[in-house]
Amino acid sequence: MIDKKDDTFLGTNLKGMMMTLLAQWNGYMDEGRAATEFAEIRQSDMRVFGQLRGRVMKLSDIHRELGFSRQAAQQAVDRLAGHGVLQVALAQGSRRDKVVSVTEKGQRLRTLAAVQIRQIEEGCADVIGEDGKEQLRALLVRLVEGQRRS
Repeated sequence: MIDKKDDTFLGTNLKGMMMTLLAQWNGYMDEGRAATEFAEIRQSDMRVFGQLRGRVMKLSDIHRELGFSRQAAQQAVDRLAGHGVLQVALAQGSRRDKVVSVTEKGQRLRTLAAVQIRQIEEGCADVIGEDGKEQLRALLVRLVEGQRRS
């Protein structure tokens, strides 16, 4: 049975609040893509695209970083390649490893995403102030780096 202490914790836990914010921000970004050449790209595929952050990556690294199955990562990459925002090629010196990179069209999507993310961050600063936003960024960087080491 959940007691009052657990009920309060579950209502304000970090993971839950971050998931709420991410859902709101993803919805905002989906709306912004709706009237563009990128309207048909799934939100879940945007997670894969965003994780690349413009890097050339092995397909196997994508699925590990995201915690997706290899098959799910492959399907998302295939859909994104079908939209023309990613390209897939064999890794140099390999007969089976694939590398994924962003195309010119994908760079246009990255530009749109950058505009949207800046607007999201401006909205954060409107609520918690510019200093608060930068403190939040610094804390998140520490958390991400700390999790990588664990």
